[in-house]
Amino acid sequence: MSPTPDNDWRPGDLEAIRIALGIIATRPAVDAINKAMLQLEQGYADAIPTARILLDQIGVLDAQLLHLSPGDHQGWNEQQRKGPLPGSSAAAGVAPATQVDVVHYATDLLQVEERLVSSWPVSTAEALQRQRLNLCNQLLLILPSLQGWSSQGQVALPPFTAALLRG
Repeated sequence: MSPTPDNDWRPGDLEAIRIALGIIATRPAVDAINKAMLQLEQGYADAIPTARILLDQIGVLDAQLLHLSPGDHQGWNEQQRKGPLPGSSAAAGVAPATQVDVVHYATDLLQVEERLVSSWPVSTAEALQRQRLNLCNQLLLILPSLQGWSSQGQVALPPFTAALLRG
């Protein structure tokens, strides 16, 4: 099999476009994707390599989203710190001068243990979804006729698993 020229679609690109844009696998939708690919091929074939790069990047993000842990879907962060109380003599590095001073110097009073639980601006999953949506919007700029077919930004549909080939 000869390598795919730079300005040609790969055999799996139709299915990649359908999954990336969340288009339901119906005959009219597949025909619309096929027509959009053909229009780009005939009208501005130089954009095809860019579209293929976007499809590859979306595929990578989809793989990352599939393998997220439950913690990656939460936007919480927890930090713990134990050490001298900020502003105390222990924090300044001042230690007792003699053994008698040690008896009267309660260092535990100058220690602090902090636990900070805060909210990240976005979770890992949300950040990946935002990147994916941005790439899909770029793909729709290249294939604008698919705007009405795309479900991006609407209800997320599970991808259809059977492979479709452009024929």
